[in-house]
Amino acid sequence: MTCLPLGIPRHGAPARIFHTADDITMFYRGGIDGGGGYPDFRMIPLDGKPHDPQRALQYTYMGYTVGRWEGDTLVLDSVGFTDETWLGRGGLFHSDKMHVVEKFTRKGNDMLYEVTVEDPVVLAKPWVMNPRTLRLTSRAAIITERGSCADGEREEVTSQIRH
Repeated sequence: MTCLPLGIPRHGAPARIFHTADDITMFYRGGIDGGGGYPDFRMIPLDGKPHDPQRALQYTYMGYTVGRWEGDTLVLDSVGFTDETWLGRGGLFHSDKMHVVEKFTRKGNDMLYEVTVEDPVVLAKPWVMNPRTLRLTSRAAIITERGSCADGEREEVTSQIRH
């Protein structure tokens, strides 16, 4: 159970962001909330195209994300999530119909990170995560190598924390 990716939005804000003219790559640290999860990454196109309806049906932990700029704010729009992740520890579950919008707004050395989750199956109204202000730094973020889990861990499932 602790071997599964945490997914978005539970993984939180990325530790590193690389931006080109065509896309953004985000790297995430592992073990963010003590519930498992390995370091992960996602590459997001910034070509202005909407979600491809067929691609949106291919469920993943990090979802299928397209990005766009709204003024100085990067908006990431994600669909196509597996229902195996949680919004947070303690059973904050969601369905495979979850829709996540993340916003990144840089102001000087600070970056505001905002997340809104809609899920017509589980939520009566959108869930808005408390905004986070991230401090930009020149220090390198250490992203550890992704680990591996063995099938033998299934026998010890009662001793693992459900993420």
